[in-house]
Amino acid sequence: MFSNNVKTKALYRSRFFLISAFVFISASLFSQYDFNDRCQDTYREILNFRFDEASNLLQTESEQHPDNLIPVCLENYIDFFTLFTGEDRVVFETLKRNKSIRINHLESGDKDSPYYRFCLAGVNLQWAFIRLKFGEYTTAAFEIRRAYLLLKENKERFPDFLPNEIGLGILHIIVGLIPDQYKWLASLAGLEGTVTEGVLELKNVLNYSDDNPVYSLFKPDACFYLAFIDINLENNRDESLSLIRMFDQDPILQHYSQSPLIIYAKSSIFMKTGKNDEVITLLSSYTPPSGTHPFIFLNYLEGLARLNNLDTSAITYLNRFVNEFTGINYIKSCYQKLAWAYLLKGDTTRYFQEIQKAGAMGNAIVDEDKQAHSEYNVGIIPAIPLLKSRLLFDGGYYSEALKMLLSTPLDRYVRSRKDLTEYTYRLGRIYHASGNLPKAIQYYSSTITNGRNLPHYFAANAALNLGWIYEGQENYIAADTNYRLCASMKYDEYENSLRQKAKAGLSRLKKIGD
Repeated sequence: MFSNNVKTKALYRSRFFLISAFVFISASLFSQYDFNDRCQDTYREILNFRFDEASNLLQTESEQHPDNLIPVCLENYIDFFTLFTGEDRVVFETLKRNKSIRINHLESGDKDSPYYRFCLAGVNLQWAFIRLKFGEYTTAAFEIRRAYLLLKENKERFPDFLPNEIGLGILHIIVGLIPDQYKWLASLAGLEGTVTEGVLELKNVLNYSDDNPVYSLFKPDACFYLAFIDINLENNRDESLSLIRMFDQDPILQHYSQSPLIIYAKSSIFMKTGKNDEVITLLSSYTPPSGTHPFIFLNYLEGLARLNNLDTSAITYLNRFVNEFTGINYIKSCYQKLAWAYLLKGDTTRYFQEIQKAGAMGNAIVDEDKQAHSEYNVGIIPAIPLLKSRLLFDGGYYSEALKMLLSTPLDRYVRSRKDLTEYTYRLGRIYHASGNLPKAIQYYSSTITNGRNLPHYFAANAALNLGWIYEGQENYIAADTNYRLCASMKYDEYENSLRQKAKAGLSRLKKIGD
């Protein structure tokens, strides 16, 4: 009897120790990825660009829960936004050493947690996007591949882990935009996906409505990315504007109403959908809350919006951008816009001074800067009616843009084949936006005939827009022909964005065919 009691007590003790050990290990593993209330607040502060407050919260969290790895990811998020919006190379060289430190830290985590690969992928993907800004393309390619494989494995192991859809959605869209002749490279790297697939994944996150507070945190990211996909790739004006309503009405998204990131997204949507007055109203009334990290690019956007209204007060905002921005992109474009503003004032001397700066300053990486540098190279003052029509059209002032073209005799400003091509192109764009599709098709076709061998973007964009028209009319053969024409043309301006849009159109048609 005594022996049995001893054995029983020993068994209870062993079970107790096993259970205690299990609880301890489980608690330790859980604490490695504790997206607790403080971390959730930190995430909100980051998206609101209150980086100092976010850093204070992270320091407190790290002191109280040193094993929690979520702060490592959030620290990287701060670096990402700082570099992606500021584009300061000196800061980049200082901060990029953080990447390997954080990766080493994250690799010590629990491989059986869905957050393990998610966090590692997030750090890799964010640094890849930053490196692309600064021309480190080879390293970025390896980081993109690493992020993709981590997220793909995570999806297989944890199919219901919703945050995974953000990174996969972005990567599937990127892969879907790779030209067909380079698909084999993506296959070698193990990358696959389509724009349509990526958009659906982002919408899964945006439309999340259950009660997991962490999953809900990622809705602003999804809304932000979808906004730019819709306006830059999908040509879906109504859906883009519906995202504005979500920003304003969704209780979760309302937490970010004063975030410069969201102000930027809303301004871009309004601008791309021809609601220029809304851009001016939004930006002129926006005062960043105290402690908000500066987003200098908003000055550039307000300058553009005012210029679209032929308002030369744009000079103030454009000068503010070039004087305060320490980054590498949109400098040439800004000087080009300053040149245009002085041209509107009739000051050709200042036009030439500013367009010379467009040639000498900044980098020709993004399409807008390439186009500005192209104007510098041409060395010819733009025809005023064509310039005014372009600006008015970009602002959504379609009737004024049309009147500008039709009220001035052609022989006063059409001086070359390039001018004639731009003339028919601008008429096509105006009639398209106004809903007169037969006229739009007529002038787009003339633009392609006149300009397909010119180094300008007019013919390529005319083909792209014809693709959109025919796709909307369910004339998929004609749509396919024009998307392929756009993608195959040789031109020097807006090449990246136009090819991406044509590629997105072909991706949509392929899904319809399947």
